[in-house]
Amino acid sequence: MDEPADNDGGLQVNLFNIPADLVFTLLEIVAVLILVAALLALVGPPVMKRLDEGRVKTAQAQLAMLKGALDFYRLDTGTYPSTEEGLAALVRKPEAGSPRWQGPYLDGPVPEDPWGNPYVYRYPGERNPEGFDLYSLGADGREGGTGINAEIRLPGIEEGGISEGVMEY
Repeated sequence: MDEPADNDGGLQVNLFNIPADLVFTLLEIVAVLILVAALLALVGPPVMKRLDEGRVKTAQAQLAMLKGALDFYRLDTGTYPSTEEGLAALVRKPEAGSPRWQGPYLDGPVPEDPWGNPYVYRYPGERNPEGFDLYSLGADGREGGTGINAEIRLPGIEEGGISEGVMEY
């Protein structure tokens, strides 16, 4: 079987019988990849910022829901769950729990924060000794941090509301 010769004298192989004018050159493919990368570089950061803002707002909404459930728990039992009982006391009666427990106080399991970490709950609170501490550790899952890695707390739960090192949008 004879192969047609190209202009350089080499053999031209067309395995898929595609007309030559429909085949992309390597240079055309690289040019398209560069354009796509440039577009992603322009659009990517604002999209990621919006995604981060959405996660913070989700954490704030979940914290508000958990605070409401904790308040209902306290109305029924006279106290908040201990640190040891934790937020699990909102969905199942603690072993040494009050006979006045009327839960579950949440529909479904206790949610994790938007980054897949458990919410931090302490009663009595370290920052709020008269009540409880309830917050997300942020994107990095560690205490402290700045920006998206800062702790996310609800204003008004603690004495000072939102404090330094805490994500605020």
